[in-house]
Amino acid sequence: MDITNCQHPNHDSQRIKYVCVDPSCSIPKKIGCADCFLDDHISHVRKTTTQFKDYVNESIQQINAVEFQQVTNSPQQDLVREMDGELDNCVECIKSKFNSIKGDLKGQIDNDMIKLQDNCAQFQQNMNNELEPFKTTIRNDLHVLNQTELNSLVKFYQEAQKIHKHYNKAAEQIQEEKQKIKQKKQKYLAKMRSIMQILLKDFNELMTSKNVQFDDSGDSETPQKQVMSPNKMINLVETARSSRRFPMSQMQKKQLLTAVTKKLE
Repeated sequence: MDITNCQHPNHDSQRIKYVCVDPSCSIPKKIGCADCFLDDHISHVRKTTTQFKDYVNESIQQINAVEFQQVTNSPQQDLVREMDGELDNCVECIKSKFNSIKGDLKGQIDNDMIKLQDNCAQFQQNMNNELEPFKTTIRNDLHVLNQTELNSLVKFYQEAQKIHKHYNKAAEQIQEEKQKIKQKKQKYLAKMRSIMQILLKDFNELMTSKNVQFDDSGDSETPQKQVMSPNKMINLVETARSSRRFPMSQMQKKQLLTAVTKKLE
């Protein structure tokens, strides 16, 4: 009896030619001749036996070509270099931001100081211009002065207290402005310290957050973990196999657990 021919009594020993690959097919017999498929698989997706075998062989080769690279120290060293690079970039970014803030604040204070210095110089010049004629005139004997010069000195004598009060008040204003600039410096310094405290607080909260965990203890895994635990790896394999109706036996699970553990050690 030729097993390559159909054994159905009414199918005239036709050559077995097709395999049903339709996912919705519930017919137990998946292989048959043309009449078999007319009877049971007329609307199903089919492949010839040659096509079916070729596809299975190709799939086996493709899956078998998947390589699992050995775990070495090289990835860890690369990761360390990447971490160092990221940390350096982070520090540089923070440093750049603080330098920018410092530059802005220093620029504001420098502008205030320049204005204050200009005002101080202007007051000094006005005072010198106002006093210089009297300094020259008063060196002479009064009886040799002309009427205009003497009258000018008399007027200065009468208004000396007023003039003194005016420039004394101006000097006090200069001191007040200097104190304001000093207070502004202290305010900016406190602001810088406040920014640093906020950054450190946020950084500490971020590093202790559940969203950023670096330990790999226990079976409870977080999405951020870099290394898959042996138990989780077995569950992943088991899930994949179960979806294809090829569940692992307990013995296979033990063997895989042993192999994975050795790889990770």
